[in-house]
Amino acid sequence: MSLVHQAPAIAATKTGTIVWVGVHPTEAKYDKIMEKYATGLKAAFAEKDDKKTIVMVNKLNDDMVTSLQQLKPELEKWIKGMTEADKEAFEERAGSKPYLKTIFEIMFNPEIGKRIEQNPDLKKALDSGNARMKELGFDDEESNLEEGQK
Repeated sequence: MSLVHQAPAIAATKTGTIVWVGVHPTEAKYDKIMEKYATGLKAAFAEKDDKKTIVMVNKLNDDMVTSLQQLKPELEKWIKGMTEADKEAFEERAGSKPYLKTIFEIMFNPEIGKRIEQNPDLKKALDSGNARMKELGFDDEESNLEEGQK
């Protein structure tokens, strides 16, 4: 299956998720998982009580890992079937995903950074989620493409 490379569509869902025209259904599923995670992470850090934030982050991690475990075989099959043009189009789209902007805003927010530094349990919750993603092979989207080439 070949991906159609197009600009973001004008359409948006009720939750504000941007819909990409011509995006493979597997990529759309992955995007939905990551959008839910990014939105949840933003809500978790809007919560000022670190104990509540930790509970929210742990739940987000559990939900994301479960969803990605279920999607992984489909994702791997899709990536292995990509042409070079498909891979280039995917990489181009990957950098402009709205959920990445949200995640980067959280990562580089000095107030959030300070909270994480001051609370080892909060750092542990975030590190745990990152470690679980790496165990699944989801370091980043580019490494997913590389895995699909093997």
